[in-house]
Amino acid sequence: MKASTISTTLAAVLPAFAVPTARSTGDSFGGLAIHSGSPIHLSSINANGNAFWINKPTSSYCPNTTVSSCPEGKYTYFTSGNDTLSLSVEVPGGQRVYVAEDGSLGYTIPHGSTGGQVVNYTGFSLADNGIHLKYLGGDFIAVPVGGAHKVYAAAVEGVPKNGTSFAFRVQSADATYGAWEY
Repeated sequence: MKASTISTTLAAVLPAFAVPTARSTGDSFGGLAIHSGSPIHLSSINANGNAFWINKPTSSYCPNTTVSSCPEGKYTYFTSGNDTLSLSVEVPGGQRVYVAEDGSLGYTIPHGSTGGQVVNYTGFSLADNGIHLKYLGGDFIAVPVGGAHKVYAAAVEGVPKNGTSFAFRVQSADATYGAWEY
């Protein structure tokens, strides 16, 4: 098959997916779960109820009475720091991503609180030229809860065993911020 035919075929099959590109610290990005043949393959990773989910929509908030305009809030965007991860939000103080004691991924309410949980804010990194997010060098696990899948860090001992492992693929974001707050 000619290279031009392959390119045309791929363009027709994958029009909704941006080609992953290298990310650097501070760039906004979304996330896709990668596990070929599983029900979570190519599903987005979304913030909802101070946790991260697959097959559950993003939940965001805009205080439209005090802010003139807010980002759409339909998608979950992240930004990486030095060994850390945050949500890409406009709210003053931001929202940090953490791994809870049980291994689940969560995020702070605006201005930084975790509600007294023991959490770890560090250990996140971009690998493979910035196209995969890792936690302590490992991938993630999607555990079924109702009709959705809750996201856990695979590198934490004691995470539920009834989940599906997946790679967190970094996807280009089409905006600087995903929401005012999640």
